[in-house]
Amino acid sequence: MQLKSRKSGEKHRRYHHDDDWETPDTQTVTYDFGDKFITWEGRSCNPHGIEGSGFGASFYGDKGTLLIDGGGYRIVDQKHKEIERVGGPAGDATHIQNFIECIHNGKRPAADIEEGHKSTLLCHLGNIAQRTGHTLNCDPKNGRIINDKDAEKLWGREYRQGWEPRV
Repeated sequence: MQLKSRKSGEKHRRYHHDDDWETPDTQTVTYDFGDKFITWEGRSCNPHGIEGSGFGASFYGDKGTLLIDGGGYRIVDQKHKEIERVGGPAGDATHIQNFIECIHNGKRPAADIEEGHKSTLLCHLGNIAQRTGHTLNCDPKNGRIINDKDAEKLWGREYRQGWEPRV
């Protein structure tokens, strides 16, 4: 596999588009939790999508499969018989509406920053592993990278002066 060198000497792997995006357009990552594992396959530039549905995710288990697309989900058994189908709103409109309502009423959003962190942590770790070209070891209590200076450099980002987050 060939690595393309980009700005600041960082390694990026983009196969479909030759651009400045840092997120891979094609990726396979295995997350090993000891007694469980997850295999993630990202193929954002492939029009076939997940199980032919376009954009989404699928979770394969020993009793069946959960298929999620932009507008709901369905569950099928091991013989591909549909067990359940639930529709829902597609796109970002529901999330944006919830965010605006929370600005007005001061309530917590449906997916606040803590939930956002939980749902994106593995994605970020997979991208860092791909960019460094090697396996990462992480603290199971907080997800932080252990004993890997190259990977730890990618944990944060540089902000333009005046735009640094203040906590």
